[in-house]
Amino acid sequence: MPRKRQPTKTRIVKAAWNLFYKNGYDHTTIEDIIAASKTSKGTFYHYFKGKEALLNSLSYLFDEKYEELYNTMDHGLSSYDKLLLLNRELFCMIEECVDIHLLAYLYSSQLITKDKKSLSDKKRFYFKWITEIISDGLERGEFRNTSTAEELMDIYAMYERALLYDWALFKGSFSLSEYSNKLLPHVLDTFIKGV
Repeated sequence: MPRKRQPTKTRIVKAAWNLFYKNGYDHTTIEDIIAASKTSKGTFYHYFKGKEALLNSLSYLFDEKYEELYNTMDHGLSSYDKLLLLNRELFCMIEECVDIHLLAYLYSSQLITKDKKSLSDKKRFYFKWITEIISDGLERGEFRNTSTAEELMDIYAMYERALLYDWALFKGSFSLSEYSNKLLPHVLDTFIKGV
């Protein structure tokens, strides 16, 4: 299921976010990103208008993580367990690799941008795979068939966005993954009982 991505764009995104995390957004230059990604200035500008455009690429980085997990996950797990695992893995990655100030900036920019809102783009791998997992859970009777897979996907995505927003709002004063480990089972229990 994972779609093929252009490795150059992936290199640029990964290099940028590693530098943002290590040096901070303001202390990272386009030249730093070009050097770290081993690309040229022309190649960089082919994919991105500037450094600010990379902020929207955080969702791209999340999708990379999901594609990596798709290739390593035990596909025999229940839908419930898959969702718990994916959430834990993503939130651990965010805690370890994403600067909380950049996450906050991304969330605020999504409210005012006239460009595509990357966090709600249903074409993303994230939305497709989670919807597939939920659909499978509905078909196997694991989740109660009172809502569509798309409706449950919307609830799941809203839960994750809300928790990420709170984590950024409170400046990471709690463990994102530990808090989600306590709360997400309650959300998924509503999928079992019916929404």
